[in-house]
Amino acid sequence: MIEAYKKMYTKLEDLPSKYITAKQVVNLKSLGIDTIYDLIYYFPRAYDNRSNVKNIGDLTFNEYVVVKASVMSVLNMPNRSGKKIVKAMITDGTGIMEVLWFGMPYISKSLKVGEEYIFIGQTKKSNLFQFINPEYKLYKGQEKETAKEILPIYSSNKSITQNNLRKIIKKFLENFLKYFEENIPNDLVKGYKEIFERTQAIKNIHFPESVQAIEAANLRFATEELLILELGILKNRFIVDSLNTKKYEIEGKKEKVKKFLELLPFELTRAQKKVIKEIYDEISDGKIVNRLVQGDVGSGKTAVATVMLIYMAENGYQGALMAPTEILANQHYLGMKERLEKIGLRVGLLTSSIKGKKKTEILEAIANGDIDIVIGTHSLIEDNVVFKKLGLIVIDEQHRFGVNQRNKLREKGFLGNLLVMTATPIPRSLALSIYGDLDLSIIDELPPGRTPIKTKWIANDKDLSIMYDFIYKKVNSGNQAYFVAPLIETSDKMALKSVDKVSEEIERRFSDKKIGIIHGKMKAKEKDEVMLKFKNKEYDILIATTVIEVGIDVPASTIMTIYNAERFGLSALHQLRGRVGRGSKQSYCFLISDSTTENSKQRLSIMEKTEDGFIIAEEDLKLRNSGEIFGLRQSGFSDLKFIDIIYDSKTIKDVRDLCIAYLKKNKGKIKNEFLKYDIERKFSDLQSGN
Repeated sequence: MIEAYKKMYTKLEDLPSKYITAKQVVNLKSLGIDTIYDLIYYFPRAYDNRSNVKNIGDLTFNEYVVVKASVMSVLNMPNRSGKKIVKAMITDGTGIMEVLWFGMPYISKSLKVGEEYIFIGQTKKSNLFQFINPEYKLYKGQEKETAKEILPIYSSNKSITQNNLRKIIKKFLENFLKYFEENIPNDLVKGYKEIFERTQAIKNIHFPESVQAIEAANLRFATEELLILELGILKNRFIVDSLNTKKYEIEGKKEKVKKFLELLPFELTRAQKKVIKEIYDEISDGKIVNRLVQGDVGSGKTAVATVMLIYMAENGYQGALMAPTEILANQHYLGMKERLEKIGLRVGLLTSSIKGKKKTEILEAIANGDIDIVIGTHSLIEDNVVFKKLGLIVIDEQHRFGVNQRNKLREKGFLGNLLVMTATPIPRSLALSIYGDLDLSIIDELPPGRTPIKTKWIANDKDLSIMYDFIYKKVNSGNQAYFVAPLIETSDKMALKSVDKVSEEIERRFSDKKIGIIHGKMKAKEKDEVMLKFKNKEYDILIATTVIEVGIDVPASTIMTIYNAERFGLSALHQLRGRVGRGSKQSYCFLISDSTTENSKQRLSIMEKTEDGFIIAEEDLKLRNSGEIFGLRQSGFSDLKFIDIIYDSKTIKDVRDLCIAYLKKNKGKIKNEFLKYDIERKFSDLQSGN
């Protein structure tokens, strides 16, 4: 049966012409439709349903509805990529609604302020209810039209009309719906919610019998896409967990850990101690550790990782710490070496710049067990790196490494204990879903005594001039400053600051200062050299792109200035701001933006009000496309069609719990062959970047 099921992935051009013409194949390809599956799963973006007329004051989230309202205002605005957005505010006397059209600037000319229109679409929720790209028609005072049929409205282009799309899809449903076997096992969703069978849902999402049938079809496909995603993330974990009891025994020596903690110039925070205990407990039970340690910039993740590396070394196992750049690996090495050697541990460094006899000696020392803890970059995953008894792997800034790189290092281990660290806060419920194969530890507390970074939004030329004078005085007194631009080179298409333009400005205003430049087109070695010079105070000022988002600590850098700040997500702004405030001096962050959009105002105001990365992450998810948030593309969350990761967090959790229960019952195996194939297909596409 599975072979017949696979036929739904047949390419359209391979079908006989009685089903589809060559011209239709070309037109559908322009919409990203290549296979039978793509076409059947090319769901409507809205419905032309004139019977479901509602007042704005009675709207609910995510419903297909018709609103009769007057236009209050119409604006043409550029979005972050420079494309036009048409924004209209409408009212019917019971409330106000926002209507947005993307990439259709001509609409602003066809809408007249004060005129009454019918708007047909799906409601979204921002601060107000929204329509995104709805159908609209001039209301000429006629009585409400009625129609038995609810017509689908698809995303389309000039190559193919709505009518033609409807006809092709209807024809394919008649001929190929038989291939779409049920891929949600009853025992998986038993007791959850009553949901449509797959073929019933497909029919009703394209050509619905009623509004209620649309809602039921939506529920079914929301459940399906989450099941495929969550099971794909979770299944490997349960295969490991089923074997993960009393894998090894550790004596539990802690003398070197105690000595290390005594050498620290600070006491660990409550949050750090809690995370260390979580990891200790797993190791004491002989479990293979598989944990994400998430904490804000400066929360002390490295100290937690160091404690665990010492603990494993003291009990006879080697440790490895992999960093994304050579300069960051060097920073970890220099930060650990002196303290760890004082307590009798041997620390080694392995990076691509270490060659010849020195590299051979390090490789031999790792293989012989003469090095307890090795710190390095991608060099650690090379085939010639062999550990005598690797017991714990720590990966810093985990989103900089692919899953395959992570696994390659893990395969070198005598044990498979793994800690991955990230300084990009993600709301807990979302982190549990994205990293379902990892246990989650959160360091939600900063060390005491840190001076808050003062953040100011620079919105006009007067404030900009004051800012430059202020920075000059600070740099003159020994402070260092970053200036970050969104582009490397000037673009004719986008009126944005580039590194070369910022360089001209800074060299003019700071002509007596030493200035360095770093950007993504430079080779890794060149970037490392520039960052090292900045750290060693050979530069007073560093002009950069976001390549400095993850970087080394430069205690004397106290000023971060970001041009066109409206172009960055909140999480990116927060990460950039985290490059300063590393020392004891007061630090400052300036956000330069003359944008007047509501989104930009909200974003920059949030940055002025808080330094809490978790609050910022929540707000970022609300203000941005969820797929833009770090890590979501590779996890599959960026292409969810039926789930909003903010508003549907409970549904995500519910389905995740269903998946966990199902996998426990089936010892990590997926019994339904159709669901299993869909998961394999989904995750092979994600890994290949499709």
